[in-house]
Amino acid sequence: MPNASTPAGRDRMSRLKDIPRLREEAETIRVMTGEYCAHFHGTDGKNLCPACREFLAYALKRLACCPYGGEKPVCGKCKIHCYKPAERETARSIMRWAGPRLMWTHPKMAFIHLLDLRREAPEKPRNKAAKS
Repeated sequence: MPNASTPAGRDRMSRLKDIPRLREEAETIRVMTGEYCAHFHGTDGKNLCPACREFLAYALKRLACCPYGGEKPVCGKCKIHCYKPAERETARSIMRWAGPRLMWTHPKMAFIHLLDLRREAPEKPRNKAAKS
């Protein structure tokens, strides 16, 4: 698998800027991780502690590789589990804590996320291609 320092890895990471849906998801996970880190680890929310920085890098890398692309559902409704178990639990903890607080700190982002929660996850991309 390409990493962010290889040309293919940089191409993948550019999807976070080029695809609006992935850009929104990336910004949401950045904000949630920053707020969580600020509360629990005493950071300013922008300069994360090493553990939160490592998790965010992992989450963004997984997001950049999302096979759904622009049709990506919210992670909680996704039919593909792309996080390792430990990182999945970290993501749950961050989202469980930061999600409700997002309404007060970033109301527009929270509203969009709530709308996204109502959408059903599309079929797995590989299954869709096999049926065509």
